[in-house]
Amino acid sequence: MTRELQIIRFSLLLIPAMLTVYVYDYSDYSLFTFYFLLQLLLATAGTRLPGRLPVLAVILELLYSAWMCREYGLLMLFPAISALLCYSRLLPGSIPILLAGLQLGALNVAFSGSDSSELICVNLTFLLVAALDRLLLRAGRGREDTLFLYDELRKKHFELDETRNRLLQFTAQVENVAQAEERVRISRQLHDDIGHRLIRVKIMVEAAIHTLPASPDTGMEMMGQIRDQLAASMDNMRTALRQVNYTPQLEGAYALDRLLEETGRDTGIETSYQVHGYVYPLYPSVQVVLYKNAREALTNALRHGKATSVWITVHYSEREIVMETGNNGQLPDGDELQRLRASGGMGLKGMAERTGLIGGTLELRTEAPFTVITRLPVYRHGELK
Repeated sequence: MTRELQIIRFSLLLIPAMLTVYVYDYSDYSLFTFYFLLQLLLATAGTRLPGRLPVLAVILELLYSAWMCREYGLLMLFPAISALLCYSRLLPGSIPILLAGLQLGALNVAFSGSDSSELICVNLTFLLVAALDRLLLRAGRGREDTLFLYDELRKKHFELDETRNRLLQFTAQVENVAQAEERVRISRQLHDDIGHRLIRVKIMVEAAIHTLPASPDTGMEMMGQIRDQLAASMDNMRTALRQVNYTPQLEGAYALDRLLEETGRDTGIETSYQVHGYVYPLYPSVQVVLYKNAREALTNALRHGKATSVWITVHYSEREIVMETGNNGQLPDGDELQRLRASGGMGLKGMAERTGLIGGTLELRTEAPFTVITRLPVYRHGELK
């Protein structure tokens, strides 16, 4: 029983007993006091007995309260109601209903000598209190169920919050892996492209040294080729350095519109950026993959396709984000097209691996205009809160 119900229970015992002393005249008030203290002892000890003894104590209390009603009048009905409040919550199942029937029968026997109006009043009062007690019991159970559900929801909220933190840690790890893969790709580019160019330049310089005295025109032509090779190597070196320098974070560093703006400013080509759908915040791993795939696609368009116009179109939907990176450059044909469809170069492999790492797919549209399509599943921040 709750503290409030215990207060009501003992108020139903004490207040009617004190009123009875003033309302009725008894020949021996000390004997009444003794009987009442005995009833109070039964009410107090009943809930503290071990095993099945509380059931016996409750039965004794309701029978004793009925005897008190017969001996000391109608006001003793309220201590009987006090017993009803006790066993309706103390005992499980249908036992309280059986005890309520037993108590009502005992009260009818106790007031059998009274007139019919008093007997009707006793029965109606008891039944009304029993019905109200049943409603209070259901309301209390509903409150307990509500508190239980609230605790469960709070526990689930904590679990979801912990899962969200784990996901954020995972996205940070994915970002680190993507950056590590990008560094590996850049190092391969430095070795395969710039390194080979420099070796070629060294050989051409040695050839030009021997050619210039004998054939100045041929030597000057070779010097022009050397200059072009060095310029291309310097451009590649600047590109690699920009890729390595990732000091800014997320919104600034991985903004697609800024990537297009920088590309247009550095190369002079035409750029375009479009967004379709309702824009919502993306997790860092999704931003990183979109940005690096777009950058790789733009680099390939400029290097291999000789494009004069590039564009990025991003489509936001409920469960995925689709980025199309297109250009008006030369289309791959023959062996190059077959190689792209089969496995792709190192850049396309890196894009596919990076995309697949977070559950996305990479597609190529080889007809004009050439387009690289990145599809990524996304989850909004609010879904994990």
